[in-house]
Amino acid sequence: MGLNTFNKDLKFVKSNWTGNKLNSKGLYTNLYGDDIKNFGDVWRWMRGAKPLANLKKNQQSPLHWETIEAINDKSQHAIIPIGHASFIIDTNSLRLLIDPVVAPNRFMKRYTKVPFHIPELTNVDYLLLSHNHRDHIDKSSVIQICKHNPNAIILTGLEIGRILKGWGIKNQIQEAGWYQQFKTADNLAIDYLPSQHWSRRWLNDTNIQLWGSFMIQDKLTNTTIYFAGDSGYGQHFSDIGNDYSIDIAMIGIGAYEPRWFMSSAHTGPSDALKAFQDLKAKHWMPMHYGTFDLSDEPIYYPEKILREQHPEALEQIKWMDIGKRIHLQ
Repeated sequence: MGLNTFNKDLKFVKSNWTGNKLNSKGLYTNLYGDDIKNFGDVWRWMRGAKPLANLKKNQQSPLHWETIEAINDKSQHAIIPIGHASFIIDTNSLRLLIDPVVAPNRFMKRYTKVPFHIPELTNVDYLLLSHNHRDHIDKSSVIQICKHNPNAIILTGLEIGRILKGWGIKNQIQEAGWYQQFKTADNLAIDYLPSQHWSRRWLNDTNIQLWGSFMIQDKLTNTTIYFAGDSGYGQHFSDIGNDYSIDIAMIGIGAYEPRWFMSSAHTGPSDALKAFQDLKAKHWMPMHYGTFDLSDEPIYYPEKILREQHPEALEQIKWMDIGKRIHLQ
């Protein structure tokens, strides 16, 4: 039996769209072409020159950190960065939690503290999981969060539910294809949209689960937030910018060196700025840096480069201060 190309229980939000395309091997594929790296490429990267290596000695995160005040107050219309690509979004007294990686992990050193203890977070309404990579869907984090939030509804991409069910997750799960809208509260709309990426958790499961981004629309306040997930730069950004009026876009700027290896899957500072411009958003929040060391550049480097090389972009940026409410109105 092949992979699902859409969820028959969810509506499409783009005219003439009939579902995700599969490649000749029956696997999920990007809108505008794939560049899947093989193990030879990984070996070349690992053995290649590391011109930024000296800058990584004693590296420290540039991100400001504070404990979340009144963590269970979700009445404020705000984004609360947790680090990397993890966020709380409170909108219309509903709480969304995106890609939480908050449990201790011996394989990924965290350079910033988590701004809360997991048992404190007990009022999540929707848990959004963009794709299956381990810096976005962390087994221990998801299990603990679902334990303390059994009524949270999980919103994710096609075929990802099988991972969660395999972990014993009992929460309701909705899987969407691109350009499908999840079933949520009446005053909230969440669409699952394309990104330029890929998926894999093991050696033999490449692209059998979908990856994507989220558009979050609060109908009462008329606020629209775009979470780009993991993505290389591509035409999908301008496609999305033509379909939505975006107030703030959350776009990755880290895990981008070396470019020959990373560019098809992760935007760096310059590509992220181009993506923001293509999206035609009012503001943007750089993310996916400063928390985990995942590539050749130091964890502080993406923000440094963005500030130094693109000063014209700074006025429209809302920086990712961990644990601090960044109010949307």
